[in-house]
Amino acid sequence: MTARFSHTGAAADLTLLLLGEDGLVRGDDDFVFYHQPGAADGAVALSPAEETADGRRGESAVLRLADLPARVRRIALSVTMDVDQQLSCAHLRDAELLLTGADGTAWAFRPPADPAVSAMLVAEVYRHRPGNGAEVWKIRAVGQGWADGLAGLARAHGVDVA
Repeated sequence: MTARFSHTGAAADLTLLLLGEDGLVRGDDDFVFYHQPGAADGAVALSPAEETADGRRGESAVLRLADLPARVRRIALSVTMDVDQQLSCAHLRDAELLLTGADGTAWAFRPPADPAVSAMLVAEVYRHRPGNGAEVWKIRAVGQGWADGLAGLARAHGVDVA
């Protein structure tokens, strides 16, 4: 599966958190962002940011779900803005998080331009076991935001922020 966040307007980053059953990271190694572009022995890998010829900025991540350890129950896909520059999601234009499965199936999520939010958990990919059936991965929209940006998102999920 690939996750691609693209937009125009202010700079923003794609951030991923590998979460356990309790909704928390096991440690800082489960926090994937521009300073730490991979986790779980490469099962989650973030590509460098890029800008297209039409002025859209974007970042992509590859999620090799079958290679994730069993302790990872969900992956939080988030967008973060630079709070030091007083940026919020209101500074994004035409923002979209596009998830594409190996079979070409795609899901698009458009985070709202909320001026009170500098980090937003847009969607989650999570393990689901229906009844006695086999475990499958599913996707859900979330839309939860934090005014204090990346630091707030990280703290809420158990990352030790100094």
